[in-house]
Amino acid sequence: MLKHILVATDFSTRSDRALRRATLLARGASARLTLVHVVDGDRPVDLVRSEVAAAAAILKETARTLGTFDDVAATPAVVTGDAASAILDAADVTGADLIVLGPHRRRLRDVFVGTTAERTIARSPRPVLMAAGVPSAPYASALLALDPAAEPSLAARLRDLDTLGARTVVAMHAFDVPALGVMQRGPAEQAAIDDYLTGRARDAESALKRCVAQSGLGKTARRVVPIHGTTGRTILEAADEAETSLIVVGTSQRTGLARFVVGSVAEDVVSHAERDVLVIPQVSRGAERDIGVGDGSCARKLEGLPVG
Repeated sequence: MLKHILVATDFSTRSDRALRRATLLARGASARLTLVHVVDGDRPVDLVRSEVAAAAAILKETARTLGTFDDVAATPAVVTGDAASAILDAADVTGADLIVLGPHRRRLRDVFVGTTAERTIARSPRPVLMAAGVPSAPYASALLALDPAAEPSLAARLRDLDTLGARTVVAMHAFDVPALGVMQRGPAEQAAIDDYLTGRARDAESALKRCVAQSGLGKTARRVVPIHGTTGRTILEAADEAETSLIVVGTSQRTGLARFVVGSVAEDVVSHAERDVLVIPQVSRGAERDIGVGDGSCARKLEGLPVG
């Protein structure tokens, strides 16, 4: 059940999309919001204080406006430090169910360490929604990208989030066809190739059907698609064809440098999506140790905020 949403803003147009989407979700779920702005603390003290004061004033007015016009309770918080770490710390302290942020413009250094959105997603033990689309209404439909073998719990965790209010959910599995290239380049006849693809699709459909049934999502459409290029691009193409307003993908909880390695399916989708993407991390036994994956720097600054 979605009760508490944390939305990060840098006051840019991209962040405005995240704020508006978070507001729509909060209003639909009767959830509360925490509005977080991060100020880079690695600068002269007077400059940091000035920016903190200015940001606090903007967030306070934003929270007042949300309460007056959208009937959404919002608490402002300004913190200092590294953006991704501070966002994760704030989510940890407040016990947010969902983190919402906008896509960040890629800079040269992001080629090596990722944007704030990518770093937050890679390290978060909580679901993260990247609001890339223009938020004008609740989600009409969601494409749930599943790998039945690797992500048996993803659909169930999406159910716990009430599918973010999407009226229609399409469960999609992009399946591998490892022998296709060899068959197409070799002497195989087209009939044999067709039989191979049909068999792979049949197996993928059976696996997806079992996964959806076990998840408890209820009535859900299913679609299986052979991978063309990368899995991430195949998912994006499927979302384009289905005209879904939300893509849902899963990611494993990695540690250390592996969190920043570009190339995972979730990172591929997030980097190229022009619609909203919800990333749900897998939570294995003992995953409680992953909660609090920021650096703890903002915990003291967030004292007094409603938690849980």
